[in-house]
Amino acid sequence: MGQVRIVVVSAHYPPNLTSGGTLVPQRLARGLASRGHDVRVYAGHLDATREPLTSWDETDEDGIPVRWLAITPFTAWSDPLNSINPGAEEAFERWLEENPADVVHLHSLQTMGAGLVSVAKRSGAQVVVTMHDFWWTCARQFLVAPDMTPCSLVVSCGACPCAVNHEWLAERNRTLHAHLADADLILAPSRSAADVMIANGVDERRVRVDENGLPATERTTVARPDDETVRLMFAGGPDPMKGLPVLLDALREVPAGGWSIDLYGVEAARTGNLGTHVRARPSYRPVELDEVLAAHDVLVLPSVMRESHSILTREALGAGLAVVCTDTLGPEEAVDDGVNGLVVPAADVRALRVALAGLVRDPEQVRRMQAAAPDVRVRALDDQVAGLEATYEALVTASADIDDPDPIMHRVLFVVGIQGAPLRYRAQLPAESLRELGIATDVRHYRDPDLPALAAAADAVVIYRVPATLQVLDLVRQVRARDRRVPVLFDVDDLIVDPSLRGSVHGLEGLTDAERELWWNGVARYRTTLEAADAYIGSTQALCDEVSRLTGMPVHRFANGVGAALGRMSEQALARVRRPGPLRIGYFSGTTTHDADWAVVEAAVVEVMRRHPDVELWLGGHLGTGPALEAVAERVHRLPMLPWTELPARLRDVDVNLAPLVADSQFNEAKSAIKWLEAALVATPTVASPREPFREAIEDGVTGHLADSHEQWVAMLERLITDEHHRTLVGTRARRAALLRWSPAHQGHRYREILLAAARDVRGDHPRRQSSWAPVAGDEPLSAADAWVEEYPPRTGAAPGPWRMRGAAVRRVYRSGGVTAVADRARRRLLQR
Repeated sequence: MGQVRIVVVSAHYPPNLTSGGTLVPQRLARGLASRGHDVRVYAGHLDATREPLTSWDETDEDGIPVRWLAITPFTAWSDPLNSINPGAEEAFERWLEENPADVVHLHSLQTMGAGLVSVAKRSGAQVVVTMHDFWWTCARQFLVAPDMTPCSLVVSCGACPCAVNHEWLAERNRTLHAHLADADLILAPSRSAADVMIANGVDERRVRVDENGLPATERTTVARPDDETVRLMFAGGPDPMKGLPVLLDALREVPAGGWSIDLYGVEAARTGNLGTHVRARPSYRPVELDEVLAAHDVLVLPSVMRESHSILTREALGAGLAVVCTDTLGPEEAVDDGVNGLVVPAADVRALRVALAGLVRDPEQVRRMQAAAPDVRVRALDDQVAGLEATYEALVTASADIDDPDPIMHRVLFVVGIQGAPLRYRAQLPAESLRELGIATDVRHYRDPDLPALAAAADAVVIYRVPATLQVLDLVRQVRARDRRVPVLFDVDDLIVDPSLRGSVHGLEGLTDAERELWWNGVARYRTTLEAADAYIGSTQALCDEVSRLTGMPVHRFANGVGAALGRMSEQALARVRRPGPLRIGYFSGTTTHDADWAVVEAAVVEVMRRHPDVELWLGGHLGTGPALEAVAERVHRLPMLPWTELPARLRDVDVNLAPLVADSQFNEAKSAIKWLEAALVATPTVASPREPFREAIEDGVTGHLADSHEQWVAMLERLITDEHHRTLVGTRARRAALLRWSPAHQGHRYREILLAAARDVRGDHPRRQSSWAPVAGDEPLSAADAWVEEYPPRTGAAPGPWRMRGAAVRRVYRSGGVTAVADRARRRLLQR
């Protein structure tokens, strides 16, 4: 590779400010310069004696030119100039004109602002951004609130006030992400950090993991004391973000004897009356690290701040220490819970106390973890530099071919035929996610008189769970008659489009013959709407495979995900401790069709409850149970159906959630994993049947448990009930998985991809698929009085009650036909009774 002109940009840089985050750009700059590249540095400088935004040049000890920019007044997280700094942009633009580059690699940008990314792009350079922390989505950089509680990993699913307030943060992030769109490549130092940024809206196609490398050094071998005492250490100093207050509170509840802990960088006054085995120590120098590590058995990292990487974790493991860390991302990539250390939820005093108490009581477990610790892999700095060199070369020499432009996708119409949770998951949440990407959306009932006009302006029409009517089929014909070809997609999240499933659908046994015939007529009408569409969107792979087999049409997978409203409600529920009382197992049935599913697990639940006389069972919703439950009837609590807005609080109050599904049912294999998802959002662990949706959502033993046989159900319930550390960790990891895999922003990008693929498909030259299905349709004229869609999100934070819904219905009828229409509708209702 020939010489490349490289500019390294960092808001802070040694020797003005030396830290783990500033050493990385310095090491990379020096490594690239040593390979013959023309490297220059543009860096912020903290010095209160200098005029803000003044600049000057120096050359470092390796001969690398450094342009310094005074940024002292802009360090406050709440300062708008910390995020967008026009003065810094102007200074950087002038300097780039004098120092043109092939590649501009931007690292930390707080105080200089996100606008430098756009300045670099306008200069004609290839632009790389490394996110060393979470500044691009959290003004406070570390996803921790001012009260030192961890924020939601996905900003839109939380309500953190951040440096000003949540609305300010949302607007700030929109501005920053507009500049970030000018980056050609975005790097993160760990997979988990990359996942957080993607979940917050960064386009995953431009994201790559680039783990920080360490310079080659010779470790000093120091003998470790060999006795039964468990020696712990903490190196975070007094910064509350590093978790010292949480650690001190946890240590107060760990019985003395057989252990000690050294608190480096902590004043003696902070240890209070904790005892002589809790010792305050001065900070150690870097050259003393090997000696310090050798004097201990366990490193404790109780951070409440999220960390994109953790060098100390890897250094400690490499030196043979076990590590107890919080679930703050970077450290977890090296700590394998139960193998070389333990992982506990951040800011959770009880969980940390349980973990530490367990270790100091069991020195043998500590020794086993220490034996496994040195297996951790640490990347070499030379490898990172070589990797970046190859990345730069690929960017600089990339083809300049112009890609086929995406179809227009500015407005999407959702036509819906059902209310409740299905509407929310399959129409309201995709619409919400698309709006986050700047795409306008409308969600309307299939009898809405405005549909023809809305469809005429839409770039895509999605029909969700609408039984065929003459009017809906005519709407599809109107869309097809437009000059520009626009895709029509059909979505349904149950296998209710296949009439051949008669006799295999559970839950219809209680219907009369006439009701069953009406149900199957609905199946035929759903199938008719499906056949009229250009493509299908399904919530599970089983659904997509079956629709593809039935129709031969293009199918697209869109899993049920996390809505911003449910995310915020779940965070609010999670902020409080579980309701005091005994351990609780919970099963919540949303409809009357789950009696057979409950029967799968009833005997196992009863067996576990007999073993543990203090365990309760909470049953919610419509559910018929068997006689086995009578043996523990006094500990069974029946709960009514709840509005969805109250479900997070209910799920938070149970310790284990159940999600059984009958086996050998094609219908059940096509269901989604909503029961796991909703419990996961409040960190309640789930045991589920290993049907496809749960096999896909749950990493068995990590984010939940799968159980098929009676013995497996008993074993999994037994473990979650008796092992508090495991129960807590599974719940918190489930929450993270739910947020990062199915966040609103992540879902929005996926849905946009589906719509664009469908739009490309319909504008192609190939003939439209021909269907042999015999249509079955009803006649339901458009009617404003009957065309209503449940409000989302609820304005008051709660789902509307029955009287509020009736009042809204009366207002709709009045607007469409006046007093006469209201009286006529009331008369017909009375006659129906």
